[in-house]
Amino acid sequence: MRVPRKTKRSVTSPRRAITPSVRGQSLVELAVTLPLLMILMAGVLDLAHAFSVAGILSNAAREGARYGATDSTNSDAIKNRVVEEAAGAPLTIDPGQVVVNTDSGTTSGNAITVAVTHDVDLLLSQALGLPPPTIRRQATMVIF
Repeated sequence: MRVPRKTKRSVTSPRRAITPSVRGQSLVELAVTLPLLMILMAGVLDLAHAFSVAGILSNAAREGARYGATDSTNSDAIKNRVVEEAAGAPLTIDPGQVVVNTDSGTTSGNAITVAVTHDVDLLLSQALGLPPPTIRRQATMVIF
């Protein structure tokens, strides 16, 4: 008995055509997933921006408290130092957002606390119509 030979396929032209239904399916999948991926990306960027602003505010409050430990009676100079430190980051802070507190007095050995607040403009909060979140950081040092 003789075994029939298999016909060889042409190597130069394989038949791998994409049918229109597969192209339509890919388009629908892209249309569904792209907005979700964009929202996820905006959330990641917002989170990174919020952590960056929080770090800048921490450094500015610490620098203000450090300056206040040497000159605790001059609260305007302390606020100015906080604003200058944040501006170097660069972040614009209004001196009204800085609070200097010396509850125990301004003598040596007492504590000075510098608190800084800032409203962060985030992409998702603007897109969803939510108010911007407020980040507050403070630093306390001993007056010497």
